[in-house]
Amino acid sequence: MLVIWRAFSEYLREKVYESKGINIKNFGAFTYEVSSELPKLGLEFNKAKLTSVKEMLVEKKTTHKLRPCFVVDPKLKRILSKFKDKEEISKPQSQCSIYQKGYQMTYCNIIPIAASCYVHKNVVSDTLDAIFTAIYDLINMGKNITLKLGFINIYFADKNMTYNFNPELKGIMSNVQETTIKTKRGITPVSKNWKDTAFNKWERSNLSTMLDRPYTPLIKTLDNKIQMLKVMSLDLASTNKKK
Repeated sequence: MLVIWRAFSEYLREKVYESKGINIKNFGAFTYEVSSELPKLGLEFNKAKLTSVKEMLVEKKTTHKLRPCFVVDPKLKRILSKFKDKEEISKPQSQCSIYQKGYQMTYCNIIPIAASCYVHKNVVSDTLDAIFTAIYDLINMGKNITLKLGFINIYFADKNMTYNFNPELKGIMSNVQETTIKTKRGITPVSKNWKDTAFNKWERSNLSTMLDRPYTPLIKTLDNKIQMLKVMSLDLASTNKKK
């Protein structure tokens, strides 16, 4: 269970650091609020106390900053009776789904998590369901819980919730030059879509090296021996005659 939770946390961290929102069913969504600033016209280099001409050019453009936030799922919100809900994302009322409200939203895919732990996807699904069910039960009992996911710490105390993002993540997203590149769409060459395979993406992920890969020939040999023992036990059982 600890290995699956570690892989789950690493999977979320990679998605968040890629400036992508991710939704966890019946728990919440980690996403970004985009704040835009209009260009500062008539800005002078000496009076603005800028260190380079490149900074001045950035100030004269419309800038976008990403603010990380956590949107609580309505099911979890119902049991957090003392949680003062505030609007983390300002969107039109016509956008009801979190996938419409969030920034580059996607769902939590359990298949990469299962691949990193070398278990079946149903094992990961049942484990995460058990963990979040336990969280719900502990909150209803009024217990204090701290969830540490690496990039964020979530605190549940007395049916209330607070959270703190990693200062490193806030520093990256407050950088105007960094977030300007992340908010642009369509700058990646189209040829990269078919040249960059799923295997290459998996090799770049930290999930691929989280656990040492088992030695496949040895695993197959042990499995064959176990199957042979099963056949031998059936043969011995069939030869025993009732007295």
